[in-house]
Amino acid sequence: MGDSNIIQNYLFEQSPATEVLKRSLDAQAARQRAHAQNIANAETPGYRRVAVDFEEQLKEVLDQGSPGTLKTADPRHIASSGSSGLADLTATTRTEPPSEDGTGINGVEMEQEMAEMAETQIRYMASLELLKRRYSGLKSAIKGQ
Repeated sequence: MGDSNIIQNYLFEQSPATEVLKRSLDAQAARQRAHAQNIANAETPGYRRVAVDFEEQLKEVLDQGSPGTLKTADPRHIASSGSSGLADLTATTRTEPPSEDGTGINGVEMEQEMAEMAETQIRYMASLELLKRRYSGLKSAIKGQ
């Protein structure tokens, strides 16, 4: 019974790297929705560009972690006094002020928006591939390969 608890905890309470990848996928999906919304409303009077923030928050959470933090994989382990903060990490959406330089309509520049959308797609696919490899490795370990 003890071994199944360890496996169950590992599967459901993911490692920090896996948690970061999952949060990154969520952030990139939110960013894609924001880009699509910006492009769709580029010529809408009064529309304000929407952006998604994630990387700075991730950096702050990762900087707060200390190398001596205890990891608990079993309910019988002693809990660490510090928390990684990854559970609370989410992408935040913000509305930008209207463009003052007059280069874009409502602050939305189509070329920049399309380029950022392509970059977001690449980041999403990279995070997805890394997460796939993590689960593949876990699957291989379970099968004993």
